[in-house]
Amino acid sequence: MRSALTSAGLALLTIALLAAGVCWYTNTAANSPASACTGLLPTSDGLRFRGVAIQVASGYQPLETYGPMLREIADLGADAVLLSVAGFMEHARSQSIFIEARKVPAPGEFVELIRQAHQLDLSVIVMPIILLENPRGSEWRGVIDPPDWNKWWDDYYEFVLYFADIARKGHADALIVGSELVSAEKYTDRWVHLIGQVRQRFHGGLLGYSANWDHYRPVQFWDRLDFVGMTSYFTLAKEQNPSVASIVERWQPIKADILNWQKDIGKPILFTEVGWCSQEGAATAPWNYYQNQHATPAGLEEQRRLYEAFIRVWSDVPGLLGVIWWEWSAGGGGPSDFGYTPRKKPAEGVLREWFRATSQPATQPS
Repeated sequence: MRSALTSAGLALLTIALLAAGVCWYTNTAANSPASACTGLLPTSDGLRFRGVAIQVASGYQPLETYGPMLREIADLGADAVLLSVAGFMEHARSQSIFIEARKVPAPGEFVELIRQAHQLDLSVIVMPIILLENPRGSEWRGVIDPPDWNKWWDDYYEFVLYFADIARKGHADALIVGSELVSAEKYTDRWVHLIGQVRQRFHGGLLGYSANWDHYRPVQFWDRLDFVGMTSYFTLAKEQNPSVASIVERWQPIKADILNWQKDIGKPILFTEVGWCSQEGAATAPWNYYQNQHATPAGLEEQRRLYEAFIRVWSDVPGLLGVIWWEWSAGGGGPSDFGYTPRKKPAEGVLREWFRATSQPATQPS
């Protein structure tokens, strides 16, 4: 989805996937394959991760800001939270990656945030992403092209390892080593080396990468990871206000294509961003949150229908590690909001029911 560290410094989801095992990383060489980590993968009782994402975008009093959001997510019935945190490039042709201290919690506070989530019985996924501070035109992180890729990779290694250390200290359950970096995905050797370095720093949790919805096939390093992450911003309608039935129908070939591809990859799938703005036309271009920035009852209903259709389509799919709904906001939401959050909107009711249904173990016939 389009959306300072320097070099120096509904239905029950039933899953039947993989035998139980012990998660322990013993391979530390850069060219080692992904370690078996089946103890953290989904079981026949349901999804491993049923959660909501938070964009951690402030370094000012982060515990006071995001602690209440964690409690709200737990109250929804979720059992996981994805904490998305950004490093910045000035624009797509810039060289350096930096952390903006005003927008990222200090390491100790970030670790405490993870700890508070665990106290609420929420599993934690940490997802560091790259954002462009001053994009030119339609630039986004998927088209970055720095003057010197080798120097960029030095920065990116440092950036990811910085958050790998935080994830380790907080005992996070999963770490995502990149998100939607389409133009960087061709550097397979670099990704393999990075994944090897991360495994030496982050122990006991799962590793994944979050591919853009239209670019998961070209990625050539899935074998080094524990799961496939992907967003869900597929085009699901040609016009505004589609029915649930038509959205479900539009999903069917997309679903078949993903699952046929997954048979070859052999990794469970985590939907890292499942969400739609409450805007009329959200189904036509889910990634474009600028297309119709008006709050209307029809927009709220379109968002609700998209939530319902996703649940109908992806229920009872073996090989699904989890679903992360995008996103929960601090305050806001409600009928005047046209953003992604389901907070205080009809979609929240769908989400609460889904969490309730999927928290119940499958019943056995008598």
